[in-house]
Amino acid sequence: MKTLLVASLLVSATLFGLCGCASDQGGPKTAQAQPPKPAKPPKDKRPKEDRLSVGMTMDQVVQAIGNPKGKSVSSDGSEIWSYNDAEKGFIPDYALFGGKTHFLTVFFDTSGKVKSWSSSEHGMY
Repeated sequence: MKTLLVASLLVSATLFGLCGCASDQGGPKTAQAQPPKPAKPPKDKRPKEDRLSVGMTMDQVVQAIGNPKGKSVSSDGSEIWSYNDAEKGFIPDYALFGGKTHFLTVFFDTSGKVKSWSSSEHGMY
C-alpha cells in the first residue's frame, strides 16, 4: 500500500514537472519577417499659433493642431474654427492658482484656406 502511494506521488510529481516545460521553438515559422514599424515623428510642442500659416488648407490645419472644438459658417461661406483647452478647468483649483484657458480662433476664406487667426488667454484672476 505504501509503495503504491509513493509510486503514484513520484509519477504525479514527474508529470507536473513536465507540464511546465512547453516551448514554441519547434512551431511553424512565418514565411516572411515582419518589417519594423516606422517610428512616429516627435510631437510638435510649439504653441498652436506657431504651427499655423496663412494659406493652409483645412486638412493641413487638422494635421497641425487637431480637430476644432467648434465650427461656424459665415453668410459668405467662409468658416471659423475654434479651439480651447477649457478641460483644464476641471483640474481642482487650476484657475485658483493662476491657470489660464487658451482660446484660438482660425478664420478661413471661402476657398477653405487660412485667412487669419487670433488667440487669447483668460484666467480667473
